[in-house]
Amino acid sequence: MTLTMKNLPGFLLLILIALQPACKKNADAVGETMAHIRFGGEPALDGIGYYIVLDSTKEAVMPINLPSGYKQEDVNAAVAVRIVDTGKKVFPGMAGTAGPGMREVYIVTIRKL
Repeated sequence: MTLTMKNLPGFLLLILIALQPACKKNADAVGETMAHIRFGGEPALDGIGYYIVLDSTKEAVMPINLPSGYKQEDVNAAVAVRIVDTGKKVFPGMAGTAGPGMREVYIVTIRKL
């Protein structure tokens, strides 16, 4: 592929879009924090499923990619976790859309303590 003046603006735009996330400091990223994985009942039976309670703030957050190795009904596993906030709120279980909801997070890393 030859870079010509005709496709130069598109090429520069592509480079700017690719570099933009690297230049932005992500304020939603949390450093590794201690937490506990909990199970709040089957979602089909109005439970909230698996969620994570952050030890430092006692906030409950809803992971969207919890590894299957942590999915046990009797779980109360202590973990070290790095998460990124997706910017969405979820309202699991019987809460419907009432109340503050829970932050939806993406797990970057997780390890048992």
